[in-house]
Amino acid sequence: MYQTVPWFLRELPLFLITAVATHLVMSFAQTLMHCKLAHRPMGGLLFRNHIKFHHTYYSKDHLVSRTYVGDEGNNTPFFFIPVFLVGACTYFVLPIDLFAVQAIACAASFYAHVFFDKEYHVEGSRLQRFAWFRRKQELHFAHHRHADSNFAVIDFFWDRMLGTYRGPDAIPPVPVKTHSSSLSMDPLGH
Repeated sequence: MYQTVPWFLRELPLFLITAVATHLVMSFAQTLMHCKLAHRPMGGLLFRNHIKFHHTYYSKDHLVSRTYVGDEGNNTPFFFIPVFLVGACTYFVLPIDLFAVQAIACAASFYAHVFFDKEYHVEGSRLQRFAWFRRKQELHFAHHRHADSNFAVIDFFWDRMLGTYRGPDAIPPVPVKTHSSSLSMDPLGH
């Protein structure tokens, strides 16, 4: 029976584990670089670009724009450095099929990071219809309001682990008008 199962199906669990582990490593590295370099002067050009462009265009009360702005301060190349270093090392360690899975997962994770960051800041994003997206967007906006928190873009559990997590800023409740007649009602509405 084992011989009748195609090679790909036998290897699928290992491929999935490799893909998930790759994304988690990428996500953690992004969060750590964002926290330790992009918000500290020791980050050099990465710090200056991030603060001068991204946090200038999107700050406090101006968190979205009609189109994404700030491409001239793009920090994507800085995040490629650790990706290439890890890729170069794993190329010599992993079998070629696992290396290919890792490379694809790495590219997908990297793309997702850039994609979500842009979608968070674009007015009327097509992802607004999803509650999970709105929640992640609010967590990201908390970072723009309080730059010492929520450095993750996708996986905010890293911020919990690093002690930098901050829940979405509370939205002040809308005052509810009550009619004087409703004040005399008993708890059952009679």
